[in-house]
Amino acid sequence: MDLTTTTGTIHGEVLISHKLAAQRMRFRLYPGFKPLPPPTGPESMDDERTNVVIYLKSTPPFKAVPAGGEAPQMKQVGETFVPHVLPIVQGTTVDFPNQDPIFHNVFSLSGTKSFDLGRYPKGDSRSVTFEQTGIVPVFCHLHSNMSAIVLVLDNPFFSTPNAEGRYRIEGIPPGTYTIVGWHERSQPVEQQVEVLAGQAVELNIVIPITDDEPAAP
Repeated sequence: MDLTTTTGTIHGEVLISHKLAAQRMRFRLYPGFKPLPPPTGPESMDDERTNVVIYLKSTPPFKAVPAGGEAPQMKQVGETFVPHVLPIVQGTTVDFPNQDPIFHNVFSLSGTKSFDLGRYPKGDSRSVTFEQTGIVPVFCHLHSNMSAIVLVLDNPFFSTPNAEGRYRIEGIPPGTYTIVGWHERSQPVEQQVEVLAGQAVELNIVIPITDDEPAAP
């Protein structure tokens, strides 16, 4: 079966407020170790677009099926979690490899998924399976400046914009959906969209800053 004729596509550009590019506080706990520098200048806004997640929600929800192949990763590099935001389907196992020449201790106290991976050195990796949908803030016990988010969704129809702010979601069954633009420092932006078989819908999404607290998916 040719999915290009039986399913549809949504694509477009993500535009965000300059306020989203505010620098996060960073604390130096290892003076002799140089972490990756925080984003500065006009390109900060472009960097923040990669922390946006565009996803579909429907009633009833799509059946969640974790993707096969290698587990997605949230690396520890330069005292930073990479990527800062990781969208996954519920039931997915995520690896947390340490690529720094220092110890890390990855943990979360989220009601969606609480875990503590303990201290482990460079070259080691620990993994976590996320069974429930929701937001899972991730931190390091040893470095208070480190934070990230695992966004657990109930379906595979999501996308993270590229460096140019473009996103694309393919293979969508025909129907009318709510498409959501999510960022940790914004209320979710929702729009209705109709998907037709064999057709592509272009939809640009503007995400303004409205709230300093993480927003629910």
